[in-house]
Amino acid sequence: MGGRKAAAARRCHGPPVIGTAAIASGRMESEGFSGRTLPGFKLQAVIVHALLLREMQTRFGRHHLGFLWLFIEPLLLAAAIATFKWATEIGQTIPGVSIFVLTLVGYLPYFTFRAIVGRAPGTLKSNMTLLYHARIKLLDVVLARHLLEVAAVFTVMTFLAVGVMIWADMVPAGIPILFLALVLLFLFSNGLGLLAAAASAVSTIAERLVQPLVYLSLPFSGALMALHQLDPAFRDVLLWNPQTHLHEMIRHGFFGDALPSYFSIAYVCFWVGLLNLVGLAALRAVRPKLEF
Repeated sequence: MGGRKAAAARRCHGPPVIGTAAIASGRMESEGFSGRTLPGFKLQAVIVHALLLREMQTRFGRHHLGFLWLFIEPLLLAAAIATFKWATEIGQTIPGVSIFVLTLVGYLPYFTFRAIVGRAPGTLKSNMTLLYHARIKLLDVVLARHLLEVAAVFTVMTFLAVGVMIWADMVPAGIPILFLALVLLFLFSNGLGLLAAAASAVSTIAERLVQPLVYLSLPFSGALMALHQLDPAFRDVLLWNPQTHLHEMIRHGFFGDALPSYFSIAYVCFWVGLLNLVGLAALRAVRPKLEF
């Protein structure tokens, strides 16, 4: 009789005590994880900001003109190409769309892509001494340089949009899609930049191939020619390249329905996620192979 009462007492009181302990333990682990993660993100942001300022001083010096060159360089190059196309009357087959603005809108984002991926091979070697500091990671060094490049194109695109509104009396048709396209462009370039930096750190051949491959990609990027102007068969081939979708998104953000566009946001997001995951894994894999 006494044994049955004890068993009943264990059945009634045992499970609640165990469940409460498990919940409390899980809550403590969750709070510990968030408590460790948030300061970690804040610390990384401080480190990347410091590296960003160092990168600006290293590349442009302390003079104001050197800093302004960060924004003037892509604008001058894009303006030169736009002037050439305007003078030779190449591509003036789209009613209501300025060939000058069309070329600027196409080449400025490509300049960012070229700068991020093309300069990625030298990122680790030129900042190798920084890795002696325990808190500075490979990703911090690469991310700081990439953010510097994308800051330039964001600023120039903003000036371009304001200039078009003032002098051409044309408001960008879709600012949200334009902003999204620029963010995805940065993430896409960042993923390829991570891969280029990792490959160049362990292979001299890869380091020498990155720049030529970036320049050779220009005709297939969709940067200089709207897909609406191309033959449908060639257009379908270019649409396999996610970078083409990004340029079409940017053009759609500027010109809207005045220029038919062809892009898939889901397709771009798939490649952005894949490239960044593989890039992070590659960067982690080469870390032990670097020589200080």
